[in-house]
Amino acid sequence: MDNVIAAYQEAFATPFNVFLLAVTIGMLILWYSAHWWQTPEKVQKRAKFFSPRPTQFLQEKLRTNGSFTRILDFATMHLWLWAFTITVVLEVYICGLQGDQAWRYGLPVILSWGTSMTIQFIYPVIVPNRWDAFGRELPIIPLRLEQFKSSDNVNGLLYNGLPSNHLGLMLAGAILCYFIGMSSPWWVWTAGIVFFLLLGTFFCFSVIYLGEHYIWDLIASVIVYVPIMFGVFSIESSLVPMP
Repeated sequence: MDNVIAAYQEAFATPFNVFLLAVTIGMLILWYSAHWWQTPEKVQKRAKFFSPRPTQFLQEKLRTNGSFTRILDFATMHLWLWAFTITVVLEVYICGLQGDQAWRYGLPVILSWGTSMTIQFIYPVIVPNRWDAFGRELPIIPLRLEQFKSSDNVNGLLYNGLPSNHLGLMLAGAILCYFIGMSSPWWVWTAGIVFFLLLGTFFCFSVIYLGEHYIWDLIASVIVYVPIMFGVFSIESSLVPMP
């Protein structure tokens, strides 16, 4: 615990680290505020719709009236709700553990996330369970919106799905662990890589099943986050070598 406290004292003693933490908080506020300003009326002319067939397939094959369906619904809804929060908290914690070098790991995440959000604002892709907000017939069962409507209170980008920031940040978490593991006890950070990748795998299934995303949203997350994370970290390493 003393080592953790000392690392955080170092982190907060570095102005750039404090600045990046403030940027992170600002991005979270911006993301959540979209609940009010990125409405169907605002994005109607630019809205894109993809095929919901994967969601239809999963719901047709897996949903019955039995206990399995209730467990599956509960698990996928709560994973959707908590995965983002767990991921952000863990990544802030991991970066803070790096002390005065926290910026080195936080900056690639922020730039990846910022790029993803910019794409979302410019190119609104409407996820399947929101189709009725645009005068289109719902092609799937909007499970979370029917059974767990209160969870929408913590949802930001209601009418946009590409890329998926949830999955993108899980990938970023795995890459963070990879970076840190290059100069730290490898087994600890390998466990982190496995955790984030498993979380991302279960998340992918959950959001397709619920109609919260298309497969294309998830592919876009890989295309956006992975190159930016590795590219920014490589540039940082060449310009400012590790102490």
